[in-house]
Amino acid sequence: MSSLAPAFRRTLLIVVLAGLILALTASFATAQTDTGTGLPSGDVDAAERLVEILPLDGFLDPPTSAQILEVLELAADEGSVLVVLQLDAGGGVSADTDELLAAIDASPVPVAVLVGPLGSGPQAAGAAGLLWLAGDVRAVALDASVGPLEPADLADDGGTYPVRERADALAPAAGDDLDALLTEAVPAEELEALGLADLTVAGLESLLLELDGTEVAGQQLTIQGDEVGVRFHSLGLLRRLLHAATTAPFIYLLLTIGIGMLLFEVFQPGFGVAGLAGLITAGIGAFGLTVLPVTWWAVALVVLGLLLYAVDTAVAGFGPVTLAATVAFVVGSLNFYDAEVLELPVWLVVATTITAFAFFVLVMTSILRAQAGPEGVTVDDLVGKVGIVRSVLNPEGHVYLDGALWRARWTGDAKRAKVGTPVRVHAVDGPVVLVEAFQPAGATEAAGLGSDHTGA
Repeated sequence: MSSLAPAFRRTLLIVVLAGLILALTASFATAQTDTGTGLPSGDVDAAERLVEILPLDGFLDPPTSAQILEVLELAADEGSVLVVLQLDAGGGVSADTDELLAAIDASPVPVAVLVGPLGSGPQAAGAAGLLWLAGDVRAVALDASVGPLEPADLADDGGTYPVRERADALAPAAGDDLDALLTEAVPAEELEALGLADLTVAGLESLLLELDGTEVAGQQLTIQGDEVGVRFHSLGLLRRLLHAATTAPFIYLLLTIGIGMLLFEVFQPGFGVAGLAGLITAGIGAFGLTVLPVTWWAVALVVLGLLLYAVDTAVAGFGPVTLAATVAFVVGSLNFYDAEVLELPVWLVVATTITAFAFFVLVMTSILRAQAGPEGVTVDDLVGKVGIVRSVLNPEGHVYLDGALWRARWTGDAKRAKVGTPVRVHAVDGPVVLVEAFQPAGATEAAGLGSDHTGA
């Protein structure tokens, strides 16, 4: 039998780490802005005044809120011409909406809020919609929508935030026109007809061209010219990571993968890198559960499904336990979040269920059968046998004995036994063989001859 389990552990770790890197890379990509958009920008270093542009995608959460406040403060300190917030947000999540509204209201630099970019069906719901109402300029892309404003924050289970009161204060002339905005997504053309949208534009470039030479918040805007530059902002690395932790599918996958890796370690000797990676992954996923509104009974079903898959692996069966695990996992996944906007795509649930099923029922079962050793050979038959370490014994790992891989525990004088160390089985403890260092007779004689030669 080959060293299937250690190789699989390494492969599993590589796959998980690669997945995390890809997820973070995707988060990084969505947080970046293409500066090659043809915007009317001068030399930023040489420009006397700047237009600050901050594109944000995803829920309005603490990391994005902190970035908005930072950009507003920077613009005020440097006397910038204009701040443009480009939002595409399905709502707020644990964000301090009042702090953001107050910062926009107090900003000495005019703030334009654009729901964009064009072509992605951008939206500004919840807290993001209130920020749009608070802007000195309310702009929307041609295919954008604003609303529903309620709830302002998806984590506000009780609906205690006074959305209507804030909306009335931000758009006092709108009156009953705000009713639809509170409960549904209103498209760009209707927003303009209601007088809520100041501009309907094709993108950032057309927005700045429209605003050039106009008066906004009592200030005459001059945007074109060499003395004015455009500066883009994006989330830093830490904020991108924390922002990714509020992405519904990302949290679901982190929790599922993390628990799966921990359960994998249960069937392995010792606690290795896969277990450590599982702790970190599940920990980040658990943090996400405290940020987004989840259905706790559904989360419990997902965890139960994974545990039942592990039980199914232990008994190497394929029957009622497998069916119960699959049903629990699917039902829990489909009801994982307590908000319609956060519902997991069906294709993701199906793909994750198939992966979990294949991992536990097919792969793990094969690994455990392989670890049981050749048919007809018991662990007691191995006492006195000599083998070699295949995965580090610290103190447990795997050794290759008599043509097969066996679970082993190191009992030698050293703290651990490295891969390639010759060992001998001197006892057994259940399914685990107890090994100590072994030095072949030829090697001992050669060492003795070497000592005599040296002494001579």
